Amino acid sequence: MNTFNRILVVLGILVAIPLCIALFLFPVPILQGLGGQMEVWARGIAAQPPVLRVALGVLFSLAWLVICVLFLVLELRRPSPKTARVEKVSGGEVEISLKSIAEQITYDVDQLPGVLKVRPRVQARRGGVVVEVEVDMAGDFEVPVRGSEVVEVVRRSVEDRAGVKLAQPPKVRLRAAPRAPVPRGQPVSVEGGEEG
Repeated sequence: MNTFNRILVVLGILVAIPLCIALFLFPVPILQGLGGQMEVWARGIAAQPPVLRVALGVLFSLAWLVICVLFLVLELRRPSPKTARVEKVSGGEVEISLKSIAEQITYDVDQLPGVLKVRPRVQARRGGVVVEVEVDMAGDFEVPVRGSEVVEVVRRSVEDRAGVKLAQPPKVRLRAAPRAPVPRGQPVSVEGGEEG
């Protein structure tokens, strides 16, 4: 939102500079021209049926209200933090970026056997960070065993290696990579046996 605010302010200033200078240098002709144009607009609006005038007025008022409320909400909303405080640091305060924590989780979980892809999501919360990890696995695996391994690796990555406290236990989503199907009618070879 800061970039958008800057763009709006810069555009507003660029438009206001020539308009204000012209108004200050030539106030009488500019105000007379504006007055004449407003009379033309007023006559055009007065020529419309009253029901249409009221309906359009309500429509434009609601649209303007929604736009203004949206800008207020975006302006007053606190930006989400991009860092987390490192625990167990003496003599000062240390913060680490959430991106660094996510990269550490990716590296550590990727070391587990059968892991194809790791997609961590780290958010700062009061009292630590919240971690959600999606892991694509290859081959057959026991979900409870592999899930516990991933949870423990994530916990060690965040709390021991990055030094940041977990606000809640990590949430892990395991997904098995699809196996290539064996075409029908083709023999399946079994080691130590015969083709069937």
